[in-house]
Amino acid sequence: MDKSSIMIGTFLLVIFMFPILYVLLKQKSREAKFKKELNKLASENGLVLDRFETFGHLSLGLDSTNKKLVVIDPKSEIDHEVIDLKKVNKINLAKRTQKGENRKERIIHLGIEIAEMNSPKLTEIVFYDEDDYESTDAEIRLHEAKKWDDLLHKNLAI
Repeated sequence: MDKSSIMIGTFLLVIFMFPILYVLLKQKSREAKFKKELNKLASENGLVLDRFETFGHLSLGLDSTNKKLVVIDPKSEIDHEVIDLKKVNKINLAKRTQKGENRKERIIHLGIEIAEMNSPKLTEIVFYDEDDYESTDAEIRLHEAKKWDDLLHKNLAI
C-alpha cells in the first residue's frame, strides 16, 4: 500500500467515527447532568440514593432505606418530585395498546401510576409515549418500567 491510500483510509475513518463519538459523548454528559440533578435533589431532602437510572428525559432515583423515590421529568407538570413510598397505597403498571397490522398490539403509552393513601392524587411516571419524539422502542421501555415496578413494589411499606 502506498501512503496516499493509508492517509485517505485514515481520513475517512475519522470522518465516519466523529458523529458516533459526538453522540456518545453528548449522551454521557447528559446522563451525568441528570445524575448530578438527582443527587442534588436527594441531598436537599436528606436522602442517599442507592439506585438510579436515566431513560431519555426521565431520571429515577431510589433511597431504599428511607423508602423514597426521586423523579426528575422535565416534560411533566412537576419537573421534579420526591415520593414517599411509606404513604403510597398502590403502584400500577399502566399500559395502553392499540391494534396494529396483523392483529398485533403495539404500545402507545406506558407508565407507572402511584396512588397515595387517603388522597385522590394519582402520580404517573411516563416511560413511553408514542407522541413523544424522544421515546425509543416501546419494548425496551416496557422492560425498564417492569423492572422499576418490581423494585417499587419491593420497597412499599405495606
